[in-house]
Amino acid sequence: MIATKNLSSLNQQELINIALTSTDYFSRADAIRLIEDENTLITIAQNDKDYYVRQTAVEKISNQEVLTNIAQHDKDYYVKMAAIKKVSAPDALCAIAMNNNEDFYLCKEAIQRITNQDCLFNVAKTAQDKDIKSLAVNAITDQNLLIELAKNSPDFYLRADALKKITDQPTLENIAKNDTDYFVRGIAVHLLTNQETIKSIAFNDPDYYVRKEAVAKIEDQNILATIVKNEEDIEVRKNAIKRIEDKKILYDILKSVDDRYVKRKTAQKLEELGEIVKEV
Repeated sequence: MIATKNLSSLNQQELINIALTSTDYFSRADAIRLIEDENTLITIAQNDKDYYVRQTAVEKISNQEVLTNIAQHDKDYYVKMAAIKKVSAPDALCAIAMNNNEDFYLCKEAIQRITNQDCLFNVAKTAQDKDIKSLAVNAITDQNLLIELAKNSPDFYLRADALKKITDQPTLENIAKNDTDYFVRGIAVHLLTNQETIKSIAFNDPDYYVRKEAVAKIEDQNILATIVKNEEDIEVRKNAIKRIEDKKILYDILKSVDDRYVKRKTAQKLEELGEIVKEV
């Protein structure tokens, strides 16, 4: 074993000989750091039996095709990660992200380096892992691509992730009214600003979760009171009571509803507003 401090005195061929033949992996790695010939580095990165030696070689390689191949096919995580960090070609990063689905962190590193929106869109559509899909969607900034995913993806998780980044209100209204999944509709409702649309959903959506989300956005105190009096689901009614700040409306609810649980929740709300409610 040759001390690292003495390697600098060796010529390139001597360093290559150490990198290719030494039985000590530290010596091979130290020699590699001083080797300039990329073809030799590629040979070592592709063939050395020790992952640390291969990783050290990879960190000095610039050949994008070789790096892409190593990132996808080397058997060791650390070697793959070192290669991914050196890859810059958008198409290569896209291929890496789609072909390393078995390892979340490798995909994450590739996705974080991708700026091409169409590539991210393709990863989001084709990746098998839910978390990888989510990473890709969260990296997309193009509103048209996000809308395409939110409206047309068969994966409700993907639609939900894309939906959270959409700013176009007509699109959000369309999804809030028409998506087949209650959870996706609920997210869309949470992002709506049009009170009339929100009210309509609060009265008409077939799922209590969506109606509850709509109630949480309603400002009209009289509409909230109507919901408390007429809604079938207790969770939706509770949410409506929490939103009412008008004491007169709360006292009217207290007098007009028969459900004792609703009466109790209404009385509690009045007490939160400083009222003393003697009987429920």
